[in-house]
Amino acid sequence: MPDQRAQLCPFCRGLNSAGERRCYRCGRPLPGPLASGVIGYFRNAFSGDAPATRALLGLCVLVCGLSVASDHKLPIWISDQFSISTMFRFGGLFGPLGQLEPWRYLAAVFIHANVLHIAMNGWALSSVGPAAERQFGSARFVVLFMLSGILGFVASDQWYGGSGPPTVGASGAIFGAFGSVIGVAYARRDPNWKQILIQNVVNLAILGLMFPVNNAAHVGGLVTGALLGFLFSKERRELRLGGVFVALAVILAVLAPVSILLSNASPIWRMQRAAEVSREP
Repeated sequence: MPDQRAQLCPFCRGLNSAGERRCYRCGRPLPGPLASGVIGYFRNAFSGDAPATRALLGLCVLVCGLSVASDHKLPIWISDQFSISTMFRFGGLFGPLGQLEPWRYLAAVFIHANVLHIAMNGWALSSVGPAAERQFGSARFVVLFMLSGILGFVASDQWYGGSGPPTVGASGAIFGAFGSVIGVAYARRDPNWKQILIQNVVNLAILGLMFPVNNAAHVGGLVTGALLGFLFSKERRELRLGGVFVALAVILAVLAPVSILLSNASPIWRMQRAAEVSREP
């Protein structure tokens, strides 16, 4: 039996004895447990099947962890959630916030209200993401996911007219992935495309009845995804747009954490936090 305290090198996977500072195999310095976990995550996220799906899910989990650290609590069920100030801190939308700070339309995709919220969206993303990523490729899937999330929130703002409830989450982006299936089926003249559309509409209705969700954002994401799925299927190969989508995906991948950082730098969440503290007994 190997020493239970043995440490695995995150770079070459060599097994080192406890107390070693450098890997005996590759010679690199051995990081601590936290750094090893981070390196291991990114190593796995960007290798193997569906790297973009795993990276997007990983960012959602990271923001959830930051929310727990900010609130010093772990809300689990529908009846509990992170404080409004914490949701604002990492990109949450409310009323005219999106118009005042447009980067929130992207940041809000990655923050969730509680553990149940991120668990449901994580399960849905893990279910539909890999198939969509294999269908379109990683770059187009990233564009599809983020644009569906952004335009879903824009649709929500238009529907509620700046007076909607606090809203966060990746569900609009995920409905975009579901919508892409409809777009592909319609582009290929699949006779079942109406059945697929009806199934998604029924899912929307059931979700809206079971949980307090933002159906306007879901519909906006679904329509965006269907349109992009249709366009991707009709894309002419001779145009050779692969490089364009890679560049666009990279830009969006950079903007996602930047949008979260900008939300964190905004004074709005601090004002909300001060108001919450003043109301405490």
